[in-house]
Amino acid sequence: MTWHGQINRTIWEIKGSVEKQPKNAKLRAELLRTLFLQRFEYDRSLRVPRDDRSFLFLQEERASAGMLLIHGAHGTPAEMRELGNFLFGKGFTVYCPRLSRYDLKNRPASWESWVTMAENALTTMLLFTPKTTIVGLSLGGTIAMILEAIHPIERMVLLAPALRTRMSIKARFYATIRHVTPTLFYKVAGWNGEVAKAMDYAGRSVKAVKAPTLVLQARDDRVVSNRGLNAIRKRLSNSASEVVLLPHGSHTIMRGKAKEEVFERIQSFAQKTDSKQPA
Repeated sequence: MTWHGQINRTIWEIKGSVEKQPKNAKLRAELLRTLFLQRFEYDRSLRVPRDDRSFLFLQEERASAGMLLIHGAHGTPAEMRELGNFLFGKGFTVYCPRLSRYDLKNRPASWESWVTMAENALTTMLLFTPKTTIVGLSLGGTIAMILEAIHPIERMVLLAPALRTRMSIKARFYATIRHVTPTLFYKVAGWNGEVAKAMDYAGRSVKAVKAPTLVLQARDDRVVSNRGLNAIRKRLSNSASEVVLLPHGSHTIMRGKAKEEVFERIQSFAQKTDSKQPA
């Protein structure tokens, strides 16, 4: 049996123990740690640079709420690491799995495979603690919306969620090709075509967002259009939800000029929507 198969078996065994002893905090932490090790070792086997690999910041000495971070379509966990460190410092357990754009045969992955991998991470986080927040950047935000419609979660934070793209000349050209000859478009577009499919699916299928949700985007975002904020605003049914358009910050908003404000808004939102969260 390969190391990957051995870890899979271990995860299955620990999960069975957690289901029998749901109040056993050590078992729940062991399950989350083992899932992370599976992803980390998989990343290492593919020679993914260390900073780009999955990461887990686990609160060892205290019970904690959870934060599942989902990176963007063309990013890696590296773009979420600084935010992860900040949230860990505020008392949260933080997990960010690496979602690959390509399969083992170097073909573009499907957007559904990203949803599956993110859902696997989410269900494990929910076993670790039902007080789990999803924080998604760009496509990660789109996936968070899809998962929120399936699983009850504590709250969501959507950072520049991908629902509407910026319509540059190049984007308009691709949109025309996609409309006229979709088969050719998806053949040429590769992974970008999968991103487009995910945005379409979320736009059609996510009718309402029940969880308290914080949506942040920068006006100077050159990747996704802030027109998407209106589409999300119409779906928010929880009165505690907030939609904020910041003047600066670029697309990777938690690393741009608005970084400190983004961090503070996330922490404030978590505290406001649950006074029992870590301070």
